Formats: sequence, structure tokens, C-alpha cells
Amino acid sequence: MEDKFLLGGYTADSYTNGKHNSSEGIYTATLDTDKGEVTAIEPVVKLENPAFFNYSTKDHKIAVVMTKDDKTGGIGIVDVDPETGKGKLISESMLDQSVKGSYEAYNYFDHLYYWNDLKYTVPSYVYLDDKRKMVFAANYNTNAIHTWKLDDNYQFIESYRYPIEGRGPKAVQDAAHIHFTRLLPDGRLIVCALGADRLFVYDVNDDASLTKVFEYEVEPGFGPRQLAFNENTNNYIYVLNEVGSRTAVVKYDPATGHLSRIASYSNIPEGYAGHNQSAGIRVSADGKFVYSSNRGHNSLAVYRVIDGGKHLEKIQTIKTNGFSPRDFDLSKNGDFLLCANQMSHELILFKRDPETGYLSVAQEGIKHDACVRVLEATDFLA
Repeated sequence: MEDKFLLGGYTADSYTNGKHNSSEGIYTATLDTDKGEVTAIEPVVKLENPAFFNYSTKDHKIAVVMTKDDKTGGIGIVDVDPETGKGKLISESMLDQSVKGSYEAYNYFDHLYYWNDLKYTVPSYVYLDDKRKMVFAANYNTNAIHTWKLDDNYQFIESYRYPIEGRGPKAVQDAAHIHFTRLLPDGRLIVCALGADRLFVYDVNDDASLTKVFEYEVEPGFGPRQLAFNENTNNYIYVLNEVGSRTAVVKYDPATGHLSRIASYSNIPEGYAGHNQSAGIRVSADGKFVYSSNRGHNSLAVYRVIDGGKHLEKIQTIKTNGFSPRDFDLSKNGDFLLCANQMSHELILFKRDPETGYLSVAQEGIKHDACVRVLEATDFLA
């Protein structure tokens, strides 16, 4: 049996320490579940720096963040032929570059912070609503939420920009730094402001404009980066806090759109004193396990969900045998987990026990330069 993943990342040589970057866009990774190994990585579409994307299975479209001619950045829509597995860019919307932004970043090789002044801005996260034909994006650099309305042919026809103010107590929280936008099951939009230590909930209007419903404050210095939830998490949302290296549990009330704090748990082992920034989070399809990645400690934290989703119990911390595990995803049947070590330019495949949630190494050293997005896509490519 074969499962599929989509891979995305950076294509510029600056992301491979000045050496030739062999990545040229979005790729398909084929997992042979009988052999327990990734057997092929093949191109889907050639794009410049497709560092994040999400897709619509219904219409075989990918919404992707991208740059263009190393001068500007924005969002593109890719149409994928499921028979060939190949895609083509059919529309794009580049951002206004009059505001470029800057931020404090960390060099994992030199172990130093540095100030990153950008020559252009590009979103960090994008989400596609194929029912209402809308796109939502988070702009870390310029501290804003972007929304677009699409026509039936996935062409961009209207856009909105919502700047967010605020900052946190840590040096990397010098501004709001919007990092994540995703629809909740009820159609509202939830947003992570990593720098402002806030989660926002919005009603989405028919024209893709937003109306704020609720503003939730996380613990100071947590830096919420991403969220994980599905139909089996009972309205509990698992919040990946990058700056604080913790996974938190919040309760969402669909009747009011409000969030309430439950608990939080450290993603790194007690006593670890090195640098760490948590990066990715996933919840298993059955809602029974949560996985968080650690850049610095270079590991995955595995949690068992208890009390009907209300609390977590850490059951495993496993090394990714590489540097800076940026993103990962579970296979369709949940028997495997594929993780991208961005800074060592390789993937690692873990065997997963669906009953216990535990991981063990199945295959490592799978070369792929500057990969920062891993998304299970078996049905999308079927």
C-alpha cells in the first residue's frame, strides 16, 4: 500500500548555507507502508519558496505562500491533476511591499540571535476555504491577517488586511507576529499572534472580511505558533507555544466563540537548558494523541490525551536525529509519521503504534533540502 505526503520548503540557496539548494517547489513523497520506507520524492509544481500550503481535496487546489523573482511575496493557487500528480499555478496575489517588516531570528548553527531585515514580505501560513472560496493568511513579518475572496475559478477578486498590535515580554516578541490562521469547525477563523501572546476568534463574512468575536490572552512569554484539533477533540484545542516550548489545552465554546484556559505542558525534558523553539503540532485522527516538535532539542514530544481531551500526559520524547524539526504529519492510516529536519536537509520516518501512540525510527537520512512543510495527501492525490 502507498501513502502520499506533500513537501514544501525554501528554494533559495541562502537556506542551504550558500550551497546549491536542490529544492525547486512542491513535491510528493511516496510511502510504501508494507516496506516502511519512503520510496520516491517527485516534483508536483515548480515554485519559488513554497514554505507553507494547504489544499482542497474537493477541487484539487493548493493554496500556497510563495515568493516571486526574489523581489516580492504573496499567495498562489495551484491546480493539481490527480491522475498525473502534477500541478500548475493558476492565480496569484502578491502583497503590498511598502511594509516589509523585520524580526529577531535564531541561527541554529551559530547559536546566535540576529536581526532579520527583510527585502520583501511573504505570509507564514495560509488556509483555503473551498466551500466559501476564500483564502486566509498570517503575516509574521508585518503583523497582519490577510483574507481574500475567490471566484469559482479560484481567481483572486477581493482582499482585506487586518494589522494587529501588541508585543510580549521576550525579545522575539517585539511585535504581534501573526503566525497561524485556520477555520474552526463552525466556520469561524482562529488566529495565533505569537508576539502578542494572543489568540483571536473572528466571524467570517460573505465577502471574506472579518468581525472579531473574542480575544484570548495566553500566559506571558508563551508565543502561540500553531493549533491542532479535529472532530474527535471535543472542542478542545491544543496550542503549540513556540517561545515557551509548551503545549497548552484550551476549551472552545461554539455558542459564544470564547476560549478558556485548561492546562499546559512542557515540550522539552525537565532540566534541559539549551535553546529551543517548538515548531509543529498534530493530533491523531482519533483524537487520542498529540505530537509537538522541538527545534533546538531536536525532538518530538508525544502526549496521550486523557479526561476526554481536557488534559495531556507526556509519554515519550524521541530525537529526530537531525537539526530543527520544523514540520511533520501522520500517514493516512496513522501507522507512520514523517518529519522534516529543516537545517540538516533531510526527512526522518517514524513507525507509529496507533494503540499506544509511541514512535520508533523506521527510516532516516532521506535527503530533501530546506523542507519546512509536510502534509499527508493520499486522498488529495488519489
